[in-house]
Order: sequence, then C-alpha cells, then structure tokens
Amino acid sequence: MNARLTSPCLFLCLSALCVVFPLASPAQSEGDFDRGVAEFRAGHYSAAVESFARAEAASPGATDALLYKGKSLVHLSDFPGAEQALRRYLGSHPDSSDGLYLLGFVLHRLNRPSESLAVYTSAAAIAPPTGDDLKIVGLNYVLLDDYADAIRWLQSAVEHDPKNKDAWYYLGRAYYTKSQRVQARQAFVMVLSLDPQDARAENNLGLIYETDGQPAAAMEAYRKAIAWQEQSSHPSEQPYVNLGNLLMEQGQIKEALVPLERAVGLAPNNAFCHMTLGIAYRQNGELDQAQHELEAATQLEPDNPTAHYQLGRLYKEQHALDRAQAEFAKTAELKTRSAGSQSAPPKR
Repeated sequence: MNARLTSPCLFLCLSALCVVFPLASPAQSEGDFDRGVAEFRAGHYSAAVESFARAEAASPGATDALLYKGKSLVHLSDFPGAEQALRRYLGSHPDSSDGLYLLGFVLHRLNRPSESLAVYTSAAAIAPPTGDDLKIVGLNYVLLDDYADAIRWLQSAVEHDPKNKDAWYYLGRAYYTKSQRVQARQAFVMVLSLDPQDARAENNLGLIYETDGQPAAAMEAYRKAIAWQEQSSHPSEQPYVNLGNLLMEQGQIKEALVPLERAVGLAPNNAFCHMTLGIAYRQNGELDQAQHELEAATQLEPDNPTAHYQLGRLYKEQHALDRAQAEFAKTAELKTRSAGSQSAPPKR
C-alpha cells in the first residue's frame, strides 16, 4: 500500500461505514460517554458528537470518546471534523488499528489518496484489513489513476470477502475503464448474483452491451436499471442519460427526449446531461430549448471543448455566425491546451 503522489480525481461511497468499532468497556467512564454511545446506536449522530466531546473534555484520552466522535462525524459527512477528532484520538492511542483504519477512510473521502494509503499501511501493520478496507485501498488507486494497482487491491477485497457487492462493483468499473470488458461483465454479473436488482450493475452491463455493438440488449439493460431504481430515494441519472443517448444514436430522437429530460431533472449540475439533452433538442428542431441546455453545459464545464463545439453548431444553425465562430475558436483553444482531454467526441 505504498503512497503515490499525483492529481486526484473523483470516485467514492459510504459503504465502508459498516466497519464496527468495539463499544465501551466496563472500565470506561459512565455519564456522557455512555449517553454518546446510546445516541450513536440510535443514529442520533449530532447529539452523540456533543456527548463524546463532553466526555473527552472531562477525561482527556481516558476513553474512546474521540474515536466515536470521529465515526459520528463520518455519518454526518463532516470529514474535516472527523479527521481532527481521529488525529487527536491517535495522539493518545497511536496503536489503535480501529482509529487508523477509520482515518484512512476519512482521508479517502477528503480526496487525499496518498495520505490515506500511508495510514492504511500503518493500520495493516497492527491488524489485518477487512474486505472493506481493501476496497478503499483499491479506490485510492482509482483516485491516483493507477488502475493496475486498483484492480489488484479490489481483487484482494473480493477474495477476502466474496459477498462484498460494492467491491465487486468497483472492480467491474476498474476493469471497464481499462477496456477489459469480459472481466467487467463477470464482476457485474457477480453483483447481480448478490443483489438481483442492483441498478448500478445492470446499467453498467448496458454500457458493455453498447460498446460490444448490441444496442437492443443495452436498451433493455438501461430500462431494467431505471425500473429497479424507481423506488430509490436517490435515483441515479446515469441509466436515463445512457438510454437517451443510445436512442438518439439510433435515430429515435423524440423517444430520447423523455429519459434525457429526466436525467437533467435528477442531475441539474451535470454538464454531460445538459449537453446531451441540448443535442437532442437541436436534432429535433427545438433550437431555443437546445440553446438553453447547451449554454448551461458550457457554464457548468467552461473547459469542456465538446460542449463549446455543440453550442457553436447550434449558433451556426441559428445564423448567429459571430457567436458560432467564437465557440469554435474556444473549442480549438481548449483542445490545444489539453490534448489529453477525456471528453467524449462530438455527437452528430
């Protein structure tokens, strides 16, 4: 788990919160600490934080109050606060593998993968990692754009815990990113064997079918994923934008509008969703709506050359030639500045 230094990118999940820490021993003080544990067990994390803070103030370093405060703050998504509490806890409990593993997770969520890997290495020297720990190590390498090591550690995670569906899912994503579609498909099928209605895995199977030139199978997978997540309190925009994009590529422009509009509704800050809907509106002759969506895409991602290119095409169709030329010039500038851009090629 050697630390690596490079620019981090985005990826991540709260599933590592299933790590369970030992509750207070009989020797630990009662009062605020015990009240904090009770609040923590009940899911009242803000109240737990206050109780653990009082317990630590009354008996500095004498209990696991700061460890539990850190975990409560993780549940509240206050990762900077969790880091501060855990570093204080480790100052008086330097050999706590629980504290180190949780700090490693927190640093991962703070998008500091090199530091996270170093902490995981220290934790592993004290106690063996769990499948979830190995999963986060793998995801740190994803953040470091090192997919060879990411795959290696995610494989270790599923070997350690074959029923860890999140580890299987992220292993599938890593394989797919490296164009290892056979292995990716196997990983997503394993997710579905553990959870037969996992929308994320089904959506990713759709991507594999689409890449393999099987549009009908891909559409069926996207529609399944959409149906399976209908009851979710946090449905993803991904199967909607994938379905709409594929319908558009198959020439079914009007049919594409409904899922693409839903994708924008679910992810109003997602530039790709706005851009894809804008392209569909333009191809359907709804130029005013297309302008609204494509301008939104360029505002959300000013350095996305594809969005500027599509907006330029729209302006050209609207006979706003000066504005079109400005967008094409911006496209050329951005492509020159970032030859390695990961943006999708212009859609026609």
